[in-house]
Amino acid sequence: MKHIHPFPARMAPEIALYKIQMMSPGDTILDPMAGSGMVLSQAARNGVRAVGIDMDPLAELIARVGATPVNEKEVTSALEMLLEECSRTSDTVCLPWMDEHQETSDFAEFWFAPMQRRQLRKLSFNLIVNPIPVSAHVADILKVALSRLIVTKEPKASLARDTAHSRPHRTIIENSFDILAALPASLAHILSALDADGIEVPAQTHLGDARNLTVVENDSIDCIVTSPPYLNAIDYMRGHRLSLVWLGYDLVRLRSIRSTSIGAERALNVSLATDFDVLLAQLGLAELNLKNKRMLDRYFVDLTAQTKEAYRVLKPGAIGTYVIGNSTIRGTYVQNSELLKRAAMLAGFIVVNETEREIPNHRRYMPMFGQAGNSLASRMRTEHVVDFQKPKVQ
Repeated sequence: MKHIHPFPARMAPEIALYKIQMMSPGDTILDPMAGSGMVLSQAARNGVRAVGIDMDPLAELIARVGATPVNEKEVTSALEMLLEECSRTSDTVCLPWMDEHQETSDFAEFWFAPMQRRQLRKLSFNLIVNPIPVSAHVADILKVALSRLIVTKEPKASLARDTAHSRPHRTIIENSFDILAALPASLAHILSALDADGIEVPAQTHLGDARNLTVVENDSIDCIVTSPPYLNAIDYMRGHRLSLVWLGYDLVRLRSIRSTSIGAERALNVSLATDFDVLLAQLGLAELNLKNKRMLDRYFVDLTAQTKEAYRVLKPGAIGTYVIGNSTIRGTYVQNSELLKRAAMLAGFIVVNETEREIPNHRRYMPMFGQAGNSLASRMRTEHVVDFQKPKVQ
C-alpha cells in the first residue's frame, strides 16, 4: 500500500478495515488521535463517514489530504502556477513567523542549506503569506507535496537523515537538492497513492485535543478506532517541525504543541495520588524514581481524560478500539496497555476483548532494547488491540 507522506508507526490498515466493514450505512467512526489518517483513509474508501482529530498540524494535514478526493488536472495546474510564481519571487520575501523570531530563523539555518532555504522561502511565501489563487484543498495537497521532500529517511530538502522516523540528525553540510525541480514528482506520487476515484465519502478533520473533543457531540459516534501515542517512544513533532516551520509555524508554537501532547516526556509537578502509587506497584514499577513516576502519572492522567471524552461521545453499546504498544523508561518495561485499561474502566467502559499482535518489521520505528533474543526485546515487538464498550442504556 502506497502512502501519501512518510509517517512513523502508522496503524495497520487491516485493524481499521476490519472494524469499518462491521459498520452500517450512515454510521460515523471517530479517530481522536488521527496520526497518519489510516482510519480516515480506510473509512473514506469504504463509504463510511469519518471524523479525525489531531493536535499535530502536519498529521491533521496529511490525514485530511489522504481522505479527500481531488481533481488531478486542477492540482497539476496549481503546481505549475506555484512554480511560475516562485520564479518571479524575490529571495528576500518576508516570512513573519520566521523572520520575526530569531530562534525559528536559527533553526531553519541549522537544518537547511542556503540553496534550499531560498527555494523554501519562495514556496512558503506563495503558499502561506501571499497564497496563489487556488482552493484550500488544492493548496493543502501542494503543502503535502512539499513536506514529503523534507520529512524523509535520507537528506533531500534538509540536511537531516531519519526525519521520517522522527529521529532527525544532521549528516551533511552541503546540499544540491533542487526542491522546485522535485515537486512535480512528489505531487505525482501523492496523486498515485491517493487514488482519488476510490474515495466515496470524504472525511472530516479538525485540529484539536483528544482530551477535549469540543467538535463532537454527546452520544453521536458509532465506533472509535484509534492509537494513542506510546509513552516515551516516538516524538512525532521532533521530525515534523522541520516541515512545519515552512508552513507558518514558529518554534514557540510548535514547542507548546509538543509539550502538551499525550505521551510527551514531561512530568506532572504534583505529588502522586495514593491510588496511582498503588497502581505502579501492581505493575512492578514501584522502584522508578519520582521524576519517572510523575511522567507516568501524567500519561495516565492524559489517558483518563481521553477515555472519558471517548465515553461521552460514543453511543450506548458502541465499541472503542485502541491499538497501543508498550514502552521502556530507563530500561524498565512499562505496560501501557494496562494503564490504558485502567483509565478506560475509570471512565465507565467495559473491556470486552484484548488481543496481542506482533508489530510487522516495516512498522518498527522504535529502537529495540537489548539483544534480539531477550524477553524485553520480544515484548517491545508486540502491540495490544483492546476493545472497550460503553454500556447500553438499561
